[in-house]
Order: sequence, then C-alpha cells, then structure tokens
Amino acid sequence: MSTLLVLGAGASYGSDTSDTPPLGGALFDELRKFNPHGWGTLPMALHSLFSGDFEAGMVELNKTRSHSLPVLQRAMAAFFFNWQARNTNTYVGLAQKIKAAGWSGAICTLNYERLLEQCVSNVGLRPVVGSPSKPGYDLEICFPHGCCHLFCDSVTGAAGAVSFAGMNVTTNGPVRAISNPHEFQKRITQDAFPPVMSYFEPSKATTSGANFIASQRQRYRDLINSAATVVVVGIRVRPHDQHIWEPLAKTGARVVYCSGKTAGAEFTTWAQKERPSKQNIVLDGYFKNEITVIANELGL
Repeated sequence: MSTLLVLGAGASYGSDTSDTPPLGGALFDELRKFNPHGWGTLPMALHSLFSGDFEAGMVELNKTRSHSLPVLQRAMAAFFFNWQARNTNTYVGLAQKIKAAGWSGAICTLNYERLLEQCVSNVGLRPVVGSPSKPGYDLEICFPHGCCHLFCDSVTGAAGAVSFAGMNVTTNGPVRAISNPHEFQKRITQDAFPPVMSYFEPSKATTSGANFIASQRQRYRDLINSAATVVVVGIRVRPHDQHIWEPLAKTGARVVYCSGKTAGAEFTTWAQKERPSKQNIVLDGYFKNEITVIANELGL
C-alpha cells in the first residue's frame, strides 16, 4: 500500500503568493484578456454564465457555438502553457521532500498548467506517466484531465481549414509532451485539433487522445484502490465528476482533505453521506499553510 496526492486548481492557485493560474471564477476574464480575438469575442449573454460557473458557460457554448470549442480550447491551452513556477512555489518544497524521502507514492493532477511538472523536474526528479521504473527517482504523475502540453499525433488538420464540433469528435493514438515553447506555439496555432486536455465542463469531454484520457482515469482508480492514504488538495466537491469522486467514495483508504474551511465543510457533508464509516480528515487551511501537515500525511 502506498500514498497518493491528488491536486486540483486550488493547489496551484495557492502554491505561491502571486503568479499562479486563476481559479474558475476569474478564469473567464483572464482568458478574455489573453485571447481578445477568441474568448474576448463571445457574446455578452454568456459572460455572466461563465463568470458565475465556468462549466455552465461551456455547456451553453456547446449548444450555440460548438465549432468554436476546439479553437477556444487551443487558446486556453496556450494560456495555461505560459505559467512558470517561481523558486518560492510550494510545489518546489514538496518536490524536494519527495526526492529526499525516496517517496514511492504518486501524484494525480487535474490541472491544465505545468507548474507541478516544472517543479518536480527542477529538483532533479524525472516525472513519468505510468508506474515508475526506478522508485525514489522517477515520480509518477497521473493526468485524468490531460494537460496543456500533451498532444495526440494520430490526427492533425490545418487550423482554419478544418472545423468541427469539439465535443462530437474524438481521436485516439500516441500522445507526447511538447515543452519547447517554439514547438508548442507552432502546434497550437497550426493544428486544428487541441491538446489532450478535457473541456472544462461537467462531462469533461475530450477531443484529442481520448484513449490516453481513458487510461489515465483508470490509472487514477487503480492508484486510489491501492493507496492506504489519499491526500486531496484544492479540489471542490463536484459529485457530477464521478470519475474523480466515485473512487474516493469507495476506497477504504484514509482520505485527508485540504481546500480551506468552506470547501472543507462541503467535503464533510459529502463524506458523511458517501464515506460514513471510513476515516476522513479535514484540514482547515489552504495548501501553502498546511504543507507541513500534508507532507507528514504523505510520509515525507
């Protein structure tokens, strides 16, 4: 039995005092600033929906402008690709503890940006997808929602010449990471197909690399099932995300939850219903404030 760390948007947002990606409530406005010719042109009628609940905005967008989804998804990927972790980032300290401890656990991230991967690499650990071949050196990272720099190479199409309804098209095939900014920019602007990155909507549909996403979600379930302790950081309870919350409900592992007092109360309510006879520990603080406790719970 091992330990598993599951990270959501709140973890990355709270991993430093500034220069971190916005949470869902502020994401739409930031995307409009970043991509005025795409996200910035959406009709005013959608603005309140996106600002109040980004997923609800995506549902409406799929109904009215489904062919715009792949284009907007590519712009969103470019937005997340640009974030760079600072040396003060909490992920750096966590990665250092992981390396020093020779930790045999795994990390699952639901985030689209690369802050975690950057910090892990910067301390000399080699992140891998799938079970690591050298425990204590290679660190497994699982991506149930994909990431902004992952691309499926089986199908491509010239941007501007190919149009399709994003949630009605899927591709399968080999997936590779593109971390070089110039190569990434070329792919994101010239290929009509977005990265292997689930849409930020209730069903978490994915256009590119659907087989990779399916395998990562199964890997997440397997990691949950084999863990003695699961630490969840920065993820609000969204029961409709069954691929995330159903395995957590069913596991016999002790679950440690950290996402602030409000989200903690929501988790407690959920756990009382879905995990009534299992061990649930709720931390009152946020990621950066609770990092010492989190590290102890992970066995670091």
